[in-house]
Amino acid sequence: MKPTIRKGKFLSTETRITISIMLRSKITIASILLLITIYIVAIAAPLIAPRDPYTINTGALLLPPTKEYPLGTDNLGRDVLSRIIYGARVSVFVPILVVGLIVLIGVPVGLISGYYGGKVDEVIMRITDIVMSFPGVSLAILLAYIAGRGVLSAALALALVGWTSMARVVRGVVMAEKEKDYVAAAKVIGKSDLRIMFEELLPNCYYPILVDAMMRLGTVIIALAGLSFIGVGVQPPEPDWGIIAAEGRKYIFEQPWLAIFPGILIIVTVLAYNMIGDRLRDALDPKLRRELAGVYRAKEEKEKES
Repeated sequence: MKPTIRKGKFLSTETRITISIMLRSKITIASILLLITIYIVAIAAPLIAPRDPYTINTGALLLPPTKEYPLGTDNLGRDVLSRIIYGARVSVFVPILVVGLIVLIGVPVGLISGYYGGKVDEVIMRITDIVMSFPGVSLAILLAYIAGRGVLSAALALALVGWTSMARVVRGVVMAEKEKDYVAAAKVIGKSDLRIMFEELLPNCYYPILVDAMMRLGTVIIALAGLSFIGVGVQPPEPDWGIIAAEGRKYIFEQPWLAIFPGILIIVTVLAYNMIGDRLRDALDPKLRRELAGVYRAKEEKEKES
C-alpha cells in the first residue's frame, strides 16, 4: 500500500511517526546536533578560523598545541586549527555531493531494472555485478587517476563506484511493489511507464533511499579522506581532513597531534552519520510504526471530537 498523507497537516502522519521514533534516541539527537555544528563551522570558516589556513610561517614550524595555536602548527608553520576548520568544507560537503550523484544515477537505474524486469533487469544487474566485483576504493583510485587528480575527479570516481548499491536497493523495493493493486490501477487509467515509476513506485522508495544515503555518507567521507591521503583526492595546499592527516603521518611519533586531530574528526563524523542511519532504519520497523500510528490516530480522533 502507498503511504497515505493526511491533508490539513504540515507533516504527514508517516513523517511524524518517523520523527517521533528518531527523537526517542538521545544518541541520535546528539549526532544530529554534532553534524549541524560541523556544518555551521564549515560554512562560517572565514569568520571562525583564527588564521589564514594557507599562510606559511617559518618561525613557527611544528609547534605543539599552545594558547596561540590550540592545535599546533604543521611542518610549514600553518595553523592546524584553521586548516581543520576550512578542511571541513571539503570533508563534509563534497561527500554530500557524491551521495547526491549516487542517488541521481542509482535511483533511475534501479527503477528501470525493477519495473521492466526480464532482459532489461538481467543486463543492468550484470553491469552492477561487474562494477561491484572490483574493490571499491581501488576502482575509485583508478578512475580518479584517469580523470586527473583533484577533488572533483575524486567525487566523480566515488559516485561512479557507489551507485550500484543504491540501484539494488531501489530495484528490490520496486520489484516488491510493482505487482500491487495501486500499480495495476495506474496502468488501467492509462498512466505511462515513466509516470508509474516516478509517481507511484518512487514514493515507496523514499525511506530505503534515505537510509542507504545516510549510511553511504560515512563511507564516502572515509573513501574521500583515503583518496586525499594517498594523493589522488584533494591536492595541496587545499585543506582537507584526509590530506592534513597525510601531511602529519611523517611526524606521527614526534608531533602526533598533526594526524590525531583530523583523524578523530573523521571518526566522529562517520559515527554520527552511522548512528542516524541506524536509527532511521529502526524507524522503519513495521511493528513500531503500527503502534505509533495507532497513537496518532487516537489523537486525531480526539481533535476532531473537540
